[in-house]
Amino acid sequence: ADIYCVWSQQLTCEPAPCVNYPDEKCCDHDDSCHWDVTQSPALCKQKYCPSTYPTTQHVDPCNADGQCMWNSTTNECVDKVCNKMTECACKEDPDCFWNGVKCADKKYGECPVMDIILLLDGSGSMSGKFGRHPHGFFALIEILRDWVKTLPLTGEPAAAPILGGPATGGVRLGFVQFSGKNRGYPWPWSSGKSNAIETSGNTGTGGH
Repeated sequence: ADIYCVWSQQLTCEPAPCVNYPDEKCCDHDDSCHWDVTQSPALCKQKYCPSTYPTTQHVDPCNADGQCMWNSTTNECVDKVCNKMTECACKEDPDCFWNGVKCADKKYGECPVMDIILLLDGSGSMSGKFGRHPHGFFALIEILRDWVKTLPLTGEPAAAPILGGPATGGVRLGFVQFSGKNRGYPWPWSSGKSNAIETSGNTGTGGH
């Protein structure tokens, strides 16, 4: 079967939904699409829920699927995202947790306030090809992106104090780029400058 084509209800071969988006940025702007990295090369494909339950005849099976929920506003089956639910819907869903302010994925919703710092290699080695990825940073972001989407982020600005935080819990993320002295890779690439920050004696560097 051709992954770029589908057989329509009118018995004609047509382009598959989402495949005409040329890159990940355009693909992610459409809520019904996602950038499928299981294919090589990667391509834009319709998400599981709208592709599996495409019409209003699929309301009940959509809601019965633990990965999906029926959006009565847009009248379509969408991926279930706890933080978009109302309080009532959240409390009725066994996969979600109402923390008193907002709905969160139950896996993380009952966790206390947590600050997570991720250290990213900022050396020139990241500019090389990683498997099928043309650039190391692309590979890293691809790995982290879907995980971050599931976290109950607090939504606080970066300048918020480390201590304290919302009483209802949540996660704050920090990304630190590190490399040796004068070996930081330029980010963004067009700037011609490294975001790596040198510390005294070149004992270590950090940046963000």
